[in-house]
Amino acid sequence: MSKLKLNAIATQALLDKNFEAALLSGHGQEKLSAFHLNEEEMRAISSIQARNLDQFMHGLGSLIQAPALS
Repeated sequence: MSKLKLNAIATQALLDKNFEAALLSGHGQEKLSAFHLNEEEMRAISSIQARNLDQFMHGLGSLIQAPALS
């Protein structure tokens, strides 16, 4: 998963309240399809447990810092 994709998802979540709500409610898979994620990427992002946008961003930050990113 590239840092570019994660940054794009973070930006979309900040700018689009419907996107944010879908991610936080666990219904973001359809919205995430626009980012052309593979199954592993989708699973990693969907597994982020967050009650608010700050927590979601922290989860994305953990993925960005993961050593396997290109």
